[in-house]
Amino acid sequence: MRSRWWRGMAWANFGLLVAAALKFIPIAISISHGMTLNADQIANGLADERAWALDLISDTPYLLLVWMLVALLLRRQTGDAMIRPWRSGV
Repeated sequence: MRSRWWRGMAWANFGLLVAAALKFIPIAISISHGMTLNADQIANGLADERAWALDLISDTPYLLLVWMLVALLLRRQTGDAMIRPWRSGV
């Protein structure tokens, strides 16, 4: 039972890492329109979308800090950080 709990936490931690990576998709799409936006792009709302995308990624360091702390907790409790939960031995 206890090992199932740690494995579940490892999968949740992996999900947090994936979410942190997926948050960069909107800014990549925004930058694909060009680094500087012209007046037509701003009028079409691309500047607002870029501001939203930048705000979305602004808390990524905190997500990574939580991810790292959970990995350290898993390492301390199980002997394995379970970065890749599908390969963990617990």
